[in-house]
Amino acid sequence: MARLTTEQTSARTTEGLTTISSSFNAPTGIAFDTKDAMYVTNWSGNSITKINTNGKRETVYADIEAPAGIVIDAQDNIYVSSYDGDYILKINANGKAEKISDGYHTPTGIAFSNTGKLLVTNRSTGEIVSLDLNSGRKEIIARGLTTPVGVTQLPDNSLVVSQYSGRLTLISPDGNQTELGQEFNRPGVGIVTVSPNVVAVIDNGADMVRTVDVKTKTVNTLVNSIPGAVALAYHQNRYYIGAWQNSTVYAYTPRN
Repeated sequence: MARLTTEQTSARTTEGLTTISSSFNAPTGIAFDTKDAMYVTNWSGNSITKINTNGKRETVYADIEAPAGIVIDAQDNIYVSSYDGDYILKINANGKAEKISDGYHTPTGIAFSNTGKLLVTNRSTGEIVSLDLNSGRKEIIARGLTTPVGVTQLPDNSLVVSQYSGRLTLISPDGNQTELGQEFNRPGVGIVTVSPNVVAVIDNGADMVRTVDVKTKTVNTLVNSIPGAVALAYHQNRYYIGAWQNSTVYAYTPRN
């Protein structure tokens, strides 16, 4: 079989890529509610944008310092980390907003744990914090990381943490750490669990989305040529990617 040229490889790995909108302000986090509306954090715009399924846009919140990670629970409560403010903001389904937890250290990517707790990356202190949303209790569950910006949990309760330093680390339930990022340039905020052994990760330094099998350490390029790729969500078998350099959010449908 003939080897693909760089141009052919680029074309092949961007097939299925479509533009959702090009008018964000450093899109850093992406999440979906139960009605399939998309929410995007505008890092440099200090706001959160909602796009309904009919394409209608609205600002749902406009007073949060450098919003980064975002997740939405089954009751459509929205949780957002404020990187500059060092707190977690909750916006309930009725639109009421309140700071529910503070004292973080540049919190960046956030995710739900398998038990419904909020996992928060403390970028500047190299930690993963678990926040009990019922009691408000915080617990540091991982230390010794280097600029962690994204986290996801696998079904076996292992964590995979993307770090802007170039590391991608698997943390087993007993705390053992395994490095997976040898082929990554600069793992970014966006990281999602795709299957029990596979995560998709933004490679910000390479303008790519990659997948990695945590068991075999096999890395594949999912899509490339995303300028300044940062945000990543996986919803209804499609990937949604936020790019800083052109303020665009893309949708990517993998080929069968």
